[in-house]
This record gives sequence, C-alpha cells and structure tokens, in this order.
Amino acid sequence: MEEDFYKILGVAKDADDATIKKAYRQIARENHPDLNPDDKVREDRFKSASAAFEVLSDPERRKLYDEFGSVGLREGFNAEQAREYKRWQSSGGGRGPGQYQTNANFEDLFGNIFGGRSPFDTSDYSNFGGFYTGPMKGQDIEATLDLDFMTAVQGGELELSLGGRKIKVRIPAGADDGERLRLKGQGQPAPAQAPKGTAGDLILSLRVAPHPHLHRDGLDLLLDFPVTMPEAITGAKLEVPTPHGGFNVSIPPGVNSGAKLRLREKGVHRGKKKGDFYVVIQIQAPDEITDETKALAEKLTEAYSRDVRADLEL
Repeated sequence: MEEDFYKILGVAKDADDATIKKAYRQIARENHPDLNPDDKVREDRFKSASAAFEVLSDPERRKLYDEFGSVGLREGFNAEQAREYKRWQSSGGGRGPGQYQTNANFEDLFGNIFGGRSPFDTSDYSNFGGFYTGPMKGQDIEATLDLDFMTAVQGGELELSLGGRKIKVRIPAGADDGERLRLKGQGQPAPAQAPKGTAGDLILSLRVAPHPHLHRDGLDLLLDFPVTMPEAITGAKLEVPTPHGGFNVSIPPGVNSGAKLRLREKGVHRGKKKGDFYVVIQIQAPDEITDETKALAEKLTEAYSRDVRADLEL
C-alpha cells in the first residue's frame, strides 16, 4: 500500500503552500541525517518527508497526485488518456474510450496511458526472447549543498564536482533552508544495455548558513541595526544596507531599542512575491565611559518622567 504524502507531512489535503513548507522544514530539522548520524529511522523519515515535499510543493505534480495518486507521477503518464479511461470505466465499459475499441485489453489501455509502458512495471521489461531486463533509468543521487545566506537570498550559479564531472547549479533567488533542487539527468547514467535509457537526477538539499546580522522570516528580512545614543535621542537619517542596495532611513527622535522600521519590498524576492525589509533598532552605549560621559548620563535622567520598568511584571 503506497504512503500518503499528506500523512507523511502531517497536513490536511487542502493545506496551503506555507503550511506544507512549515511542516516539511520542521521534520527536516528534527530528522536530518547530518544531525542524526547512524539513525536509520530518522534518515528514512527525512527521505520520506523530502519526497513528499518535492511533490506537494510543485503545483502541477500535486494536482496529478491528488487526482491519480503516485501512479500519476510516473514517467510517461498521460493524464488525458487516464481520465478518458476512467470515464469509460465508470460508464460500464460498454463503449471504447476515444480511439480504443471495446475489445482492447486492460494492459493495452494502460500501455497507451504510460506511453507504451505498463504502470505495474515501471522499471523493468520482461525478458521474453532475450529482451533487456533491468532499470531503464539511472539511479538518482541525493546530496547536501551548503549555501551562504546572501547567495540563497539573491540567487546565483555554482559549479559542483561530481564523479569527475563539473555541474553548474542555478540557485533561484529566494532559495530557503531545507529546499530541494532537482537537476534532471545529472545523476547516475542508465545501464549501458538499456535501450533508450536516461540518466537519473541529482537532488540537492539546501543547507543555508546563518548570517551574523540578518534574520529571515519567510520572505521578510530583519536587520539588527546599531545606532548611537545621540542618534536615538535626536533622530538621524542613516543609510541601511539591503540585498538590493543601500537606502536612507529616517530614525525618529526618541526611538527605543527593538523598534522596527519597514522598507517595503526590499526583503527576499521569489518570483513575483516580494518580502519586506525591517530595520531593527539596537541602541549602543559609548565605547568609552569617562567622568564627563557619566555626568551627561546623570543629566539625562532628568528627562525621564516615569519609571521605565513600572509595568514590567512576570
């Protein structure tokens, strides 16, 4: 009995993309083989979740899976002919589906749906009369690709070495930690004896390194931005670096640490979607505390009209 991708991720069948992604990332964090060496159970859980996410995060493949199950994901599957066969079957099979005749057998029908191959034998051909028996496609290769934070946000092109081959990998802008990239035909080659065999795929799990100053929340970026005490008191206009260049931001007088100033659509760009960029104020004390500095600080206490910790309760 085939596994249910929705159950694997623990989400409902009508779950949106954000819910599916959140569920997968949680499972990936808890079960990643790099964090759980020699734990076969967690490794299998990670692989199952990755396979489920790869399908459910792709709108077209998810649609096929919802309609036909995993059989709809197999190579050569013809959705239109499968629907036609379903309609013919539901009508009692009295009339041939489309071009099929009423005496067409079940295997012939599905042979057409799968481009000449039966769904019940997707990897092997029977060895009748000396025909080749074995896999028609090379094995997929799975690997982890480490990315720095800014490459994941901005995208780019990397070159990998795999089995003596140089492979170029295009990182889409907005790539996220735990995301998987599939490079068609870059896995193991098909067996030499296989007629018209195709190479397997290279599946890369992205592992994004943290940034010392930036934090990511979906498509939004947050920057811890230091300001001096005088700038916080009097206000200032300061340049803030973003992945899309520097932008001037007005620091309001009397701003407190933790205040967030928003730059619209200057966060992560993923296709047509654009996140925001938040400047998170962090007030810094002077590097050198002199007697004069202390005198100024004591003078500043007169500007407070109330106890700033009066409402602090646990």
